[in-house]
Amino acid sequence: MRALPLLLILTVPLCAWGDKGHRLASTLALTSLPPGPRAWFAGREAELADHASDPDHWRQDQKEGPRHFLDLEPYGGPDRAPRTLDEARARLGGDYYRHGVVPWIIQDRWRDLVAAFRAGDPAKVSMATAVLGHYIADTHVPLHTSRNHDGQFTGQRGVHSRWEIGLVERYLEPESLVAVPATADGAFLDRPWEWLRASHALVPQLLEDDRAADRTTPEGDRGKVRAQAYWLIFREKQGPVIKRQLELAGQHLGDAILNAWLEAGSPACPVVDVERRAQTGPPRPGKP
Repeated sequence: MRALPLLLILTVPLCAWGDKGHRLASTLALTSLPPGPRAWFAGREAELADHASDPDHWRQDQKEGPRHFLDLEPYGGPDRAPRTLDEARARLGGDYYRHGVVPWIIQDRWRDLVAAFRAGDPAKVSMATAVLGHYIADTHVPLHTSRNHDGQFTGQRGVHSRWEIGLVERYLEPESLVAVPATADGAFLDRPWEWLRASHALVPQLLEDDRAADRTTPEGDRGKVRAQAYWLIFREKQGPVIKRQLELAGQHLGDAILNAWLEAGSPACPVVDVERRAQTGPPRPGKP
């Protein structure tokens, strides 16, 4: 693929959930695992959470932005979404990449996790999981499935951040989230399209709820400054949706880990790593 112009990177969403949301999805995923794959993360829980937002900071890579989403409208909606990059290219020509490639990135990063398990390296398993989990969580943000990713076509600019960061940071209580046990799934690599379809179905109501809450917000000299009334109304309507989407993100990352471990042959975590981690504990943030 040729390099993308900088303008493209400035007009697509490069982050989702914020650091808190991605950390929570990673924590839920580990909670969902059976003992076999869970052992690979013993003592690395903080490390995994610390790196869960890494792809949002890879701004120097001009191809990174579209790895976080898939616009479904240019393809005619979720039921007509392409299943291969060749199909996407055939249908949209040179424009296909700017409309997102997240399901194929998930497939590639899942194969990286399989390779890390096969290599027997818990550090690589942790990092591969952090990166994979980021993209999986992004598919559970409804506005990562739409060209109207920031309400720019409906006069609702900023709704992207208000939903995935504003509500999460203000109101989401981590202890309210429920982990679902990971399940074996021979068709796991087909699942990202299902997640995108389900997320896309949430877009109309999300936008309507933002509009309803925003009727409380007067227009000032410097634009709208959303006060408590806006946030309370938006939370009432969309708080349960955010909770459910984050729970699904954690569940599906757990499924990804379990199925990668199974694909790798269900390897046991190296005893030497388990013993070393028990003695030293996880590394402090910023330390190797």
